[in-house]
Formats: sequence, C-alpha cells, structure tokens
Amino acid sequence: MSLFGSSPVMQMATMSAPLVPGVQSVGGLFDDLSLSVGAEVEVPDIFLASKEPANTLQQLKGPAPIIRTPQDDNIQPVQGDDTTAPNAVIPSRLNHIVCVSSANVGFSETAKDKNMPPSGLSYEAVVEEVLGSGAYGLTLKMTLEYENPFPKEGMVVWLKKHQQVICDDLKSELMLVETVFQDYVRGQWETITTDIRYAEEAEAVVQAVITTDSSQTAGRVKQEGCVEDAKLGPVGEKGRIVLTYRCSQLYSYAEMKLGTNSSGQRTLVPVAFQLPWSSLDNPANDCSVHVDVSAPAGTQLLCPQTNILAYRDFQRSLHTLGSQAVILPSPAQGSSSDAPSWSFDRSALPPKPTMVLAWLSIPEVDDGWEQLDDDFAAMKVAQTQATILKPSGLDASLLSTKLPGQQDAHLVRCMVTTEAPPRPPNSVRVHTDITISDASGSTGMRRGNVTDTVRAGFNKYEEQRLLRRLEAIPKLVEAGVLTNSDVWNQIWVIFDHGVKQEFGLRTEVKDLDTQTVRQLLQVLRSSDGVAEGALNQAGKSSLLQNWKQALKKLQSIHPGGATSFVAGTDRAKQLYLQDVTKRSSGQDNIRRTTYVNFDTDGGNNCGPCYKAIAALTKEADVVQGHVTGIGAWVDQDCATKVAKLLKGSTSLSLQFPSLEEADAVFRQDLSRWGKTLRSCPIEVKVSAGSLAWTARHGSRNENGVDVLMAKGDGVTFGQPDVSEQTYTKSVMKGVQAGETISLYMLSRWPLEQLAATLRVEVEGVQARIATRTDPMRGVTLGHHWISNLGGPGEGVAVNKSVLCTRLRQRLEDDMSFAWNLPTKSGSTAAVGRAKTEQRPPVPAEKQPVEPEVISLAPKVEPIVGFGGGTFFGGRCGGPPRVRCAAAAAPTLGVNAFGAAGGGGCGFGGGNGGGGGGGGLFGSASAGPPPALPQAAMGLMHPMMAAPPPSNSNFSMAPAAASNSLGLSVSKESASLCRSKKKKLPQSSRTPINPWGHDEDDDDDAVNCKVTPATPSELLRASGFMRIGAEEEPVAAAKRSLQALQYLAQQATLLPTQPPRGHVFNEDPLVADLLGTKPANNQAGVVHMGFVCDATNQNPITGVRYKATNQKDMDITHAARVEGKFPMGGSGWKAIADPAIALRQNLAGVLCWWQVMWPHRGDLFGQPFPDLRTLSLHDLVTAVQKLPVLEAAALV
Repeated sequence: MSLFGSSPVMQMATMSAPLVPGVQSVGGLFDDLSLSVGAEVEVPDIFLASKEPANTLQQLKGPAPIIRTPQDDNIQPVQGDDTTAPNAVIPSRLNHIVCVSSANVGFSETAKDKNMPPSGLSYEAVVEEVLGSGAYGLTLKMTLEYENPFPKEGMVVWLKKHQQVICDDLKSELMLVETVFQDYVRGQWETITTDIRYAEEAEAVVQAVITTDSSQTAGRVKQEGCVEDAKLGPVGEKGRIVLTYRCSQLYSYAEMKLGTNSSGQRTLVPVAFQLPWSSLDNPANDCSVHVDVSAPAGTQLLCPQTNILAYRDFQRSLHTLGSQAVILPSPAQGSSSDAPSWSFDRSALPPKPTMVLAWLSIPEVDDGWEQLDDDFAAMKVAQTQATILKPSGLDASLLSTKLPGQQDAHLVRCMVTTEAPPRPPNSVRVHTDITISDASGSTGMRRGNVTDTVRAGFNKYEEQRLLRRLEAIPKLVEAGVLTNSDVWNQIWVIFDHGVKQEFGLRTEVKDLDTQTVRQLLQVLRSSDGVAEGALNQAGKSSLLQNWKQALKKLQSIHPGGATSFVAGTDRAKQLYLQDVTKRSSGQDNIRRTTYVNFDTDGGNNCGPCYKAIAALTKEADVVQGHVTGIGAWVDQDCATKVAKLLKGSTSLSLQFPSLEEADAVFRQDLSRWGKTLRSCPIEVKVSAGSLAWTARHGSRNENGVDVLMAKGDGVTFGQPDVSEQTYTKSVMKGVQAGETISLYMLSRWPLEQLAATLRVEVEGVQARIATRTDPMRGVTLGHHWISNLGGPGEGVAVNKSVLCTRLRQRLEDDMSFAWNLPTKSGSTAAVGRAKTEQRPPVPAEKQPVEPEVISLAPKVEPIVGFGGGTFFGGRCGGPPRVRCAAAAAPTLGVNAFGAAGGGGCGFGGGNGGGGGGGGLFGSASAGPPPALPQAAMGLMHPMMAAPPPSNSNFSMAPAAASNSLGLSVSKESASLCRSKKKKLPQSSRTPINPWGHDEDDDDDAVNCKVTPATPSELLRASGFMRIGAEEEPVAAAKRSLQALQYLAQQATLLPTQPPRGHVFNEDPLVADLLGTKPANNQAGVVHMGFVCDATNQNPITGVRYKATNQKDMDITHAARVEGKFPMGGSGWKAIADPAIALRQNLAGVLCWWQVMWPHRGDLFGQPFPDLRTLSLHDLVTAVQKLPVLEAAALV
C-alpha cells in the first residue's frame, strides 16, 4: 500500500508516442531501415520538470532507439572516434551560465556581516539569431535578491561578481550591458533605474544617499578588470541587483537527423544555468531559484525520448567531474511554436550540484541556398543589394551624435549581399570541384537491411551529385554564368589514415553543349548504346572515356584503415596547386574558384585538421564548401567547425537521403555550387556625396557617409577613392562575389535621405538600395555598437583612415551615455537613486567591508569531483567540530503525521516498524510526538558536521531495524556530552570563509584574472556554486539529514510552545511552504541542544543565528547584534524557532525529493500539505519518516 494514498503523483517518464514521429521504413535512393526501439534506458540524475502534476520532477527513462554503428559489424573504434550517441555534447561545450559572487552587508546599528548568501536567484534568457551570420546570441537578465534580517534598519549590500566567457571551447564574453536596482517598499518592488556617470561621481552620489537621512535608495555598478562591482542601499526588507548581459556568439553545432523523413537542417544550442546548492540544514537553502528561456520561432528542446542516448552520454561525461543533477525545463505559460519558452522554479536550493539545461534545437531559416528554376533564370538577373538597416523609434535618436563643428551624424548598419558584375569579354573561369571523401574502416558498416556498405553509399551519392552538376552546365552557359572558354575540373582525394586514392577529371565547357550532355548522361546513368554511338560519331569518344573512367574509379573505392582528415586535405591542396594554380598562373584574365565537398562517416583521428582545412581554403581559392556526415560516429562538433572553415554548411544524418529527400538535397547543393561559379574577387566602394557646413574660414565639405567598420570573411579596407573632388569613397577589398558583408556607417545625411544618396558599387556596377528596420533593437543594438567601438569583434575590420582613436573615444562616450551602457574600458559607471521611504542612514563605519571575490587559482588538493571554494567566493577548510547531547532511546516507525500503524515504511526506507496507513503527510492526530532513538538524539547538534574525526569516540555502525540512520553510540561517547562547550584549539580550527576572505585571511592572495573566467574555472573554484562549508554532496546530504533528525528530537524537549503574538516578516516567494517568520527578538523561544559559539550560552534563547558558511556554528541574538562572531563564521541567518527551522528544512526536502530519493514515489506520492498549517508535532513526525538516502542518488 502506498504511504500516500491510492494515486501517486509522481510517475516516471515513459514513452507514449512513436520514438521518431514520422519515421518509417521507406524505399528510395538508398533504401535504409529506419530507427527501431530497443530496451528501456534509465538516465540517472536527469529529470524532466513538469508543471502538472504539482511541479514534479520525472527521472528520464524510456525505450532507447536502436542505432546501428560500425561495432555492429565488428569494426572497433580507435582513439579519436566519436562513439557517443548522435547529438551528444560534452560539458566543456555547454553555453554555461555560472554566477560566482561575494556580497557583504552593513546595517544602521547592527554589526556588519560578510559573505551573505542571496535569498533569490533568477535567470531570464533570450536566445536569438545574429543577423546574417548563422550564429546565435544571448541576452541574459540575472537577478540577485538579498533579504534584510533587520528590516527596521537600513541595509547596504556590496557585491562583487566574476565576469565569464560563455563556454570553455568558445571564448565569447558575457558582457554586462545594463543594471537596475530594486527596493521592496510597502509591499511592492520599487525599481531604481541607473544613469551612466564617470565612476568617481557615481561612488560619491551613492555614499551621500547611504550616509544621510534622504529617504532615498541608491545603487551603482562598475567594472574593475574582470570583476563587476555593485553597491545598493539603504534597503528595508529586501533589495535586488538586476544585471543584464549580452553574449554575441553562443556555441552551436549541427543537429544529426535521426530519421529519414526529418525535415530541414537544425542547429543545436545547449544552454545551461548553474544553480547554487547547499545542504538541507543550511538556512541559506531558503533561496528561491527561477530560470526562463525564450528562443526563435520553431525552436524545440532536443527531444529527451528520441535522443535519450544523447542525454545519457552527456550525463556520463558530466559525471567525470562529479555527481550533478540536470533539470530539463517545462514549457512556460503562453509558450507557442511562434514564441517558444521554457521555465523552472523552486523555492529552495537543491541538495547537490544542479543545472537547468535548455538543449535548444533551432531550425535553420536560411540554409545559404536559393530556389532555382530549371533554366537557372535567377542567375541571369543577379544584382548586388545593399539594405540599410534603419533603427526604429528611440533607437534612431540614441544612435545620433554630434561631430566636431556641431555636425549632426547618425550611426547605421547596412547589409550588402554581393553579386558578381558582368564578366569581361575575354575572361576565363577555371572552376574546380574538390571532393575529399572518407574511406576509413568504419565506412565498411552495412546500411541496415541493405547489403551495401556506407562507403558504397558514398560512391553512389557522389556519383549522383556529380551527374546533377553535369546536367546543369548547359543551362549555366545559357544563363551567362559560364562561357565556352571556361574549364571545369574535378579532383577526388579518397582518404583513410593516409591517401587511399586520388584521381581527377578536366573538361572544357565548350565540349558540354546541351546535346552532348544529354547523351553523356544517358550513357553514364543507363549504359545507353545508342547515345554512346552518337558521342563517338560526334568525335566525343575521348570525353566519354574520361568520364566513364572517373566514375569507374569512384565506384571501385572500398573501405579500410583509420581516419585522418589532414592527409586527405593536404593532398587535395597539393593537387590543386600543381594541377590548377600552376597551369593557370600568370594569366590576368583567369578567375579561379573552388567548391569543396567533404564527405565523412566519422571524425578526425589524428593531426591538426582545422589548420589543414584553413590552409586549403586560403591557398586553393575555396569560395564555399559543404560537409556531408552519415552515420552514428560522425563527430558533429568537428563537422560543424570544418564547414565553418569552408565557409559553408553541413548535412548530418544517420543514413543517406530517401527518394523524397534526394531531389531537395541535390537542389540545395546546386544552389550553393552555382553561387560559387558566379563568385570572383570584387572591390566594394561606398559613398553618399558630400555635405557642406560653415567654419570660421568659410564653407567646407564632408563625406555624406563614412564606413567605420566592416564585417565579413577576409574583408579589409584599402586607401580611400579620391576620384571625386568634394568627397571620398570607402574601399573594401578581400570580398568574394556572393558573400554578404555588414557595414557600420557614419551618415551625415538624415536617415530618411540616406537611401536616396547612398551609392554602393561593385566593380563599377551600382547596387540596388533598399531599407528595412534593423532587427536588432533596444539594449541589444546599443551594446552591439558600443562593443565594436570599444574593441571590434571577430571578423570586424576597422577603417583606420576614418575611425581614428579620438573619433572612436568620442563615439564610445556618446553611445555609453546615450544608451546608458558602461564602456568596455570601465571609465563609466551606472548609478541610480529613487525616493523610497525614510530609513536610518548607514554611517561609514557600519558599511560593509569590500568583498573579495573567490580565487580562481587551482587548489593543490581539490575535493574529488568538485574542487575547493564555494558559491560566493573565499576558501574553505578545517576539520569538523562535533557536539552531542545525551538522551534516552525510544523507538521509530510511526506515521509521519498520524498514529502508529502496521505494515508501513518508517523513515529508514522500508525497514522500520509501524509507519503504515497515512504516508509522509498522513492525517495529524493528538497526543505527544513519538520518541526518538538514542543515536538520533545523542550524536547530532542539529547543524553539526558529518562523521566525526577519527580520533573521537564516535563510531559508524551498520543500520539496525530500530535505527534507520545507521548510527550507533558507544558508552564512551556519552562522556563527550557537555553542558558548556569548550573551544577547539586554534591549531585545529582553520578559519573558514566560503564566500570571501576574513580580515585574518591575509595570507590568501586573490587571483585577479585579466580575462573573464571560463565556466569550468568558476565551477571548480566555487565547488559547483556551493553555499556552505566545503564538503562533498554525499557527505553533506547524509550529515544534513542527521542534523534534521536531531533538530526534530530536540524540538520535542521544549517545555512549552513558542509564545503567541509573533510578528512575522514573510517572504512571499516561499510563504506557501515556510509560513511566516517571527521577529528577531523572541525571548520566550528556547532552542534546546544549541549552544552559542560566541558566549557559550546553553541553550540559546530568543532568535538563533546560524553561520551559512559553516557546518555547525550558532550564536545568540545579542552576539549577532554586537558582532561577537566566532572565528570563521559569517553569513548569519536568523532562525526564529524550531518550527520555522523544521518547515524550512522540509520545504527543501519537498522541492527536491526526486533528486535524493528518485524511486520513492510511494512515499512522497500524495499531494503535500501546506507546511504552515502543521503543528510542531506534525513537523517532527514528518521528519522521522524521511528515508535514508538511496545509494545511487547522490553518488
């Protein structure tokens, strides 16, 4: 019988739909089998969040697809082969948001404190495509909330936070672009917007507000090196620091199609949000977390059921760093296919390292190809188009500036999609198609029920691709793209660990007229004897034999060997240089273009392949390329990077295209190939006439438009064109026709007149001019301009003849103040203040000391799997301290909130006596709380460290039926119980400061990086954003559950219930679970079993304060107010009475029980009661019912 009733809420994830929607066995070009379903797979530590029922977490499990790999044919992988499941990713490639910060606080009267943990952390992210780049960017709003433990006093928060790059493998910076502060005033949040000021002025304004009775609240933020520095105060009940970031490029990779009917190419963008974690007994656990992610239209989360093996392999790679839970967010309210979004919320921190993973699958709207008619008519009318991206509304005014002489000017972007100008009459195009094709041993895998191998599939695929291009040649001649003087070359390099085979084909376009091509195709496709005779009779026998021989060599290729992309790529470059470049060098009328097809079923095993690909692209006149990857061993990251170096795209699939897909695939290929045929080096000139203005000496002319910067592959600026007397033209070189470049322009013309005056010339041919609204808007657009003015990004060329240092600084300052965004140099700061309410000022001597951010220097002996440090900075260490109290030994095994029953499960996980008929939250009954075992009472101070030192008298024993905690107490241990604690010797009490350095920690130098930290550096240094003393998650979980048991048994010893008439300070974010909080000074409350570490008062009465950076440190209210802190203790949190503490700890259990007990839906399956309605007796009984940890839950 379920302890929670007849219908458990928690159900594990199961498959209720086809594994791959729309996938079925189809006949076609290559006749592969579709995916089939295999055995059920359970993925530990990955949970699907669900709004219904009751915000549950469902462990990922379900039938796995059967995916054929070369190992099915006894082909074993070698070092470097990617044998992870299709679409899997490794942790170093996550776009990983990690918040590592340190906050100190000061008060009007109460002693200041250090390393205060937040009471709330929120991430709100928007992923969007970067226009024209095929890449994706991120806008992130991060909110840190801090609660004032003394709301009648003013509180000042001083925060420092590490800056970061978004990904270990992609050093794209997460840049702070906007800051807002919030103060909780009379039941609602008052927003304090900020203005840009120079840093010195900002600090002076904030200090004036904080130290005077101004009835205002102020905040400021600045950047110092790679640390963000924010200060807010004075606040009342609580305050927020809201930081908005922009990342211009996220890591992404091509998605592998898992079914033959999967439509369109998609890109995977994995975005992870690290949550802080703490032990259940740490009052810092009372912290809400929120994640919200929005993405472009059509985006989906990578399907957990279809891609369950990818999630499994990701989790395995994650576990090499240590145990970590992964939460997959659920669709947010109002989410749709046009505006998809996902969210996740909890009112307490997880008990182990945890991330929320939004593994986004985004459709590629523009695959870089255009739909062509059968006669290629679109190529006849191709013309360069320049599109002015006009900023809208307020954005336009913010991008306006004043130049010397009080001239008005406007910053504006322009996208130029170039096309080749008409060909000169005597020009010759030598075009080469290079096919670099994988014939390593893994291509010997059989393709499903087809007897052919993958290599045989490549042979057939490459033949069909070639014949499609052959068929297009006469049409390209008719369209004027090719002429009879042109030459078409084919180079094949077949590789394994070396060069397996190489051959080529050279054809003059004049030999490929319409009739010849038709007859040639008939012979090559169907061995048509009549057509072959006609070719021989027409004197084309040599042409026919060359083509037949090339295809025969292609069809004869067989698999074998390892894989080296380097060998094939280097040989292709050598062949091109000796057979193409050398033959055509010295002839000015020759234009060379190259298109590369890279076909593989795996990844590179050896050698610097990216360097080789880059050299091929540069030296072999490569205009564009395409990567085709087939099979489960394709390295998707490698394929994506190779395609980027080739300036092309990818097509990745488990199998070759079906008959329905083949036509679309080859049409796309023809489009990209056709663009290459039109390509040639071009020079782009930009101007807009001149404008006159009056200076002292009279009228003078200025350029109507100057191009400040340009972004594009290989683009550079040449000397200005001075052919016109009154203005100059900006000249850009290194551009290939067919490429798109982005121009960053300074226009002296009003934007309404710019389209009429702008001239963009490609080799003397005027481009069409169009206007559209800039898709970048608001702060994203402002940040984009300021970022490039402060330091151009990758691929951005600067026109130094125009954008000199003085103009750059002038524009940067103007944009910083206009957009209210700080400069990259840190010369400006954001400051704001607002009328809030009258609060006592915070004098200078009461204000917080400057926080010290966590050191990022690697620790010599890090904790296994997690490293040293904690969430909010500082260092940790020192042995645990042990305290205990003697007690009698009652028994366990009653219902959580009801009377004893038979046949149930006690908190020992099924072995305890009694416990049936009501579940964890059964109906409450009258009578005294059940007694607790001697071990539970005698060992634990409620927040004590886990297992005691080896030289103590404590011992760990196997669990007995009557003691599910698994602890025993020897007789000698009773002698350690004392009424007044003794301080440990100084040598054994290492100062511990988990979020920053104490004044006595001068021997620890802070590592100040000159570049932003990587996610892995931040995770390693902070213990995966741990809040609390340094300990591993397993030890923390076990210790905290023991502490919770001790807290419950001590609560039973209270002589009376807490006095009535409490004054509550309630946090609405967690009120539904925790109830209200009493005021600080509750003199009638007794905390039995808790001794003040500062004054030795035993027991503590009134409000108890616990250090959030220690396992076991408590002080009285008086000690907290006076600042009498035990050495190493900080981040003090108030605990008003035992019931509040129990509710707080149980709230963490109920939020995260699936992480700790993933298979105990029987125990936690009933809807949870409102904790604030439960009596102390009910709370204590519930704690008794908590099971022991499942062995695999946290390991």
